[in-house]
Amino acid sequence: MIAEKLLAFKGLELGLDKDPEIQRAIQQTEKLLVLDALYKQEIKNKVSVSEREILEALPKYNTEVELHYIIAETKEKADSLWNLLKGGEDFDSLMVKLGQKNNSEKLRWGEIYEPIEKIVYDYLSVGEVYQPVQVDSLWYIIKLAGKSSKFGLSPDEIESAKSQVRKIIQERKEKQRFIEFVNEFGKGKILKVDAHLLKLLYREINNIVEKKKYVRKAENVSVYPLAVLRDDFLDIKSRLAGFLDQYFLKGDSFNRTLDYVIDQLSFKGFVLHSDRQSVSGVLNGLLKTIINEEFLAFEGYRRGLDKSPEVLKDMEMWRDAYLAYAVKKLVLDSLKFNRSISAEELLKSYRPTTGDIWEIKIQEILVNDIDLADSLLNLVKSGYDMGELARRFSKREIARENDGIIGYVLSNQLGEIGQIAGTLEIGEVYGPLYTEEGYSIFKLIDKRKPKDTLFVVNYDTFGVVLNKLIASLADEYGVSVKPEILKAVEVTYINTIVVRFLGFNNRILAVPLLERNVDWLRFIKKKNLPLP
Repeated sequence: MIAEKLLAFKGLELGLDKDPEIQRAIQQTEKLLVLDALYKQEIKNKVSVSEREILEALPKYNTEVELHYIIAETKEKADSLWNLLKGGEDFDSLMVKLGQKNNSEKLRWGEIYEPIEKIVYDYLSVGEVYQPVQVDSLWYIIKLAGKSSKFGLSPDEIESAKSQVRKIIQERKEKQRFIEFVNEFGKGKILKVDAHLLKLLYREINNIVEKKKYVRKAENVSVYPLAVLRDDFLDIKSRLAGFLDQYFLKGDSFNRTLDYVIDQLSFKGFVLHSDRQSVSGVLNGLLKTIINEEFLAFEGYRRGLDKSPEVLKDMEMWRDAYLAYAVKKLVLDSLKFNRSISAEELLKSYRPTTGDIWEIKIQEILVNDIDLADSLLNLVKSGYDMGELARRFSKREIARENDGIIGYVLSNQLGEIGQIAGTLEIGEVYGPLYTEEGYSIFKLIDKRKPKDTLFVVNYDTFGVVLNKLIASLADEYGVSVKPEILKAVEVTYINTIVVRFLGFNNRILAVPLLERNVDWLRFIKKKNLPLP
């Protein structure tokens, strides 16, 4: 985190926040956060759930129902089947005759389409059948085949159930409020689409889709799902370069260029999931979403929601991530950031890893005591399971959870352990080896040559340039860490990606992905930062 913040400072110093790619990323993230702020203001904060509503729904939530159902494609067919049932036809037998014997579900309140849910919980007894009900384009005839309720719940289970009920009611009320707000907000708003630009855009997307279909069929692989990717949209931009600054969307309050709309399509993701979907249909749906969002975002900015404390706080985090990424890209592209830390000069004072570079997978036990390490090594050599010993004795929590297995990683990323492991034969055990973290015993499980040879060739140089830069920035800004606070931070070794769901059906990562970057500590002049 310190490294990323320092790189972000350097990015600002270099004016990388003005880079078009970074600006697009920043503006898109800000727009989504402004939309979320508007959603909270107009929808989420205008909905509340009472304790009475929760208590009324709780018995239903704690009751699981088994539903059998017959599906009909038309009302006429549904009515015909309903007449057969009223005439004495057995429901389950009719399901078999229609080839729908597997149409059964065990569900609870909150998991069922609301109109059907009300019928099931309020009107039907076990064994009863209800007349045809339309859901979207189909008709359903429902039988309540069974019902079971939970009793004797513990206080914790009751609170958990109440929490879920609150969430379901909240979501349903928000959905209703959303419909009301959009209907009210959309009155009188008009945005025109340039027909010529739309035709050009459709043609380019359709050509890409048809080419991908042809290639996949020729290769005898599944055609769907078929996505138009970011690089495809960049190609479209290059072919429509002369039109990018023209207004694709034209309104009284704002206009949007073709360049902007193509970016939005790329952000949203253009995917055909089956041959039932057409390019024109998917494009039409995405453009409707984009147009709706532009009106809503315009309103959010008009209200100054981009200046709200919550949006500003989130944007600081995301802006830092984008700027740090831009600096890393600059270093990787040039491998010489400035004269004082050029690759050539760094390599004079730094000794890169010698020997071949491998992708290695190892199994390790790490302990603090040399005598314990010797004893464990003897046990491993005598046939004891190394994974079991790692679970019992290794000080690495992540190793205990994974039988001590680490990999695949580049051998030059694991210091001396990696250098030695790269020389071992598969299955060979080595140790104890003293490291800054303790005494290590490790076994080589597998090794292979990296596929990306360009990355391997430049890895040491890039790593040194980047870490030397971060270290110099840490010295420049006087970075220090209070070890007692650092050690008090609770951490987990569980790999997790958390998605944040935003208002108006958007989502982003809860926080930017953060790359592990601690090697800069060995380049720092001031020895005031503890190793993690």
